[in-house]
Amino acid sequence: MTPIPSSLRHQFRRYFAFLLIAGLCASCKSPAARAKARAALESEMNSAIESVKEIVNQPVTPLVHRDSMQVATFHPGWFHKGASKPDYNTVDVRRTQQTPYAKHEYVTSDVNPGVAFRGSEVEFNSMTKFFYADYSLPKMKLSEYEMEEINRLYRIIGRCEQELAKL
Repeated sequence: MTPIPSSLRHQFRRYFAFLLIAGLCASCKSPAARAKARAALESEMNSAIESVKEIVNQPVTPLVHRDSMQVATFHPGWFHKGASKPDYNTVDVRRTQQTPYAKHEYVTSDVNPGVAFRGSEVEFNSMTKFFYADYSLPKMKLSEYEMEEINRLYRIIGRCEQELAKL
């Protein structure tokens, strides 16, 4: 391995010193600049959160529950209350997707009398539950693309949270 010439090492040191000073100066921004940066981060984070909510809360097609249907009923309701906040920087929602409903052609819940849903269209995901808007309805089974998009959006949320904490 060829050693790095001393002149190049000196340039690297100057460059890293510049980055350090620039970082310190950035943290000393005026209150107005910090407020503007905070608002931009909050806006970016809120936009990502709204996008996650749109994907996660897609409606499952309701069907009229007919006597001829073999329908599995889930009790009590679809989900228990409460949810863990995901670790936005590391979670992979593809690994936490659960499809216990898929083994039944039709499913319903005690909170949805007279209504059935195709079991293959329903999922539960502990790492998207934080964004469930209505616990009385099942959640649409997400595609691979949708889960990758949620992972991408989660990274944005995580980065924004970290940057906001620094401000």
